[in-house]
Amino acid sequence: MRSDAASGGRISATAAAIAAMAALAGLLIGYNTAVIAPALPFLSRHFQLSPSQEGVVVAAILVGGFAGSLLAGGASRRWGGRRVLMGCAVLFGLGAGGAALAGSVPVLTVWRLVLGLAVGAASAIAPLYVGETAPSRWRGALVSAIQLAITVGILLAYLAGTALTRSANWPAMLAVGGVPAILMLAGLALLPESPRWLFHAGRREAALHAWQRIGAGDPWPPRAGEDAAAAPAGDWRALFTPRLRPVLLLATGLFAFANLSGIDAVLYYAPTIFAAVGFTGALGPILATSGTGAINVLATLVAMALIDRLGRRRLLLLGLVPMTASLLALALALGLAGEGTARAAIALLCLGIFVTGFAISLGPLPYVLMAEVFPQSVRGQGMGLAAAAAWGANIAVSASFPPLLVHLGVGWTFALYGLVSAAAILFVLAMVPETRGRSLERIEANLARGCRVRDLGAM
Repeated sequence: MRSDAASGGRISATAAAIAAMAALAGLLIGYNTAVIAPALPFLSRHFQLSPSQEGVVVAAILVGGFAGSLLAGGASRRWGGRRVLMGCAVLFGLGAGGAALAGSVPVLTVWRLVLGLAVGAASAIAPLYVGETAPSRWRGALVSAIQLAITVGILLAYLAGTALTRSANWPAMLAVGGVPAILMLAGLALLPESPRWLFHAGRREAALHAWQRIGAGDPWPPRAGEDAAAAPAGDWRALFTPRLRPVLLLATGLFAFANLSGIDAVLYYAPTIFAAVGFTGALGPILATSGTGAINVLATLVAMALIDRLGRRRLLLLGLVPMTASLLALALALGLAGEGTARAAIALLCLGIFVTGFAISLGPLPYVLMAEVFPQSVRGQGMGLAAAAAWGANIAVSASFPPLLVHLGVGWTFALYGLVSAAAILFVLAMVPETRGRSLERIEANLARGCRVRDLGAM
């Protein structure tokens, strides 16, 4: 039998297609969450929104995301990741169309909640579906493609906002978010279910057939560790047992740090931030925001190229150090610099470095690691809880950023985010294993042997 590092040396057309459909889910996540940034000013004028109503409209998709991620684990356990993603595609299409046609604030809010359910479920299940089907050698890059697609979706939302700002066509901004859902639904209908899910569900013949189709001739993976954690299938309580608690802490902690670092404030309130530091005019903040989105996409491409070469731990640290330094430098510079061009240039440079560091570390790697560290019997539930932690932190940051901006100012707000990123460095050093090139079964077998979470990638 091949070693973990050597197995999975090539990607079949089916595995690539699975990654592509999961990436479409990422694109839909990115677009539908970020499009509120350019659309909100026009929504506010059209519906005459109060500040509290603005907060509700922004937060609705995040609340839905939290609920959707929690529901996704049990749904994937029962029906499989492919079917759950097909359901997400339907919700994406309905939610985007409904929001674009909304005639009142309550109706708009309801459709944003529907979009949130799709966003939350897809954020948990798309990495699971790819992680269980990708060759070990390419798993990091293929799961990271989901984060790349999220960044592309965010950039497309900003570009759509830029293109439609002059016409104030907010319905078109929202409606575009449903178009990729049609292609996603059609593509998933032609693909197989995860062979690991089929095998664990007792459908062994179907599992072997799916593996042969996906694995391009690779031998069926060993069963080592299949019941590693002695966790009853679908039992949420197993995630809180002494053996699995550290794994749950690792996955939820990475997502919490990713969102508490301030990235959501930058993505959702970028026009507000750039306006506050000196970018003027109607298009100035939007154009600066689009530039930040482009940096996010390019840096995520770099992460995809490096993740299966440098490894998870090294890439996390490689991104977290400049993230922390840029946030603290931004806070210091905003405290010392006066108004005008210098202040705006410093902010743009520091935020560009921050987004670059995030895109090669806390952007893609929580998705990769959560798809690797949970045992098969509770993988869906574990990934659902990890994604829920992300959306919970997302809600906290998005809700707290405006009052922080008012009471602390831009500089001290980003100093607070810098301290969070510094704490994330210590968390990575203490907790994160190196899983590059390891099969999911090997990682699970190490968990069964009682390895500490940092050593789950040991041979």
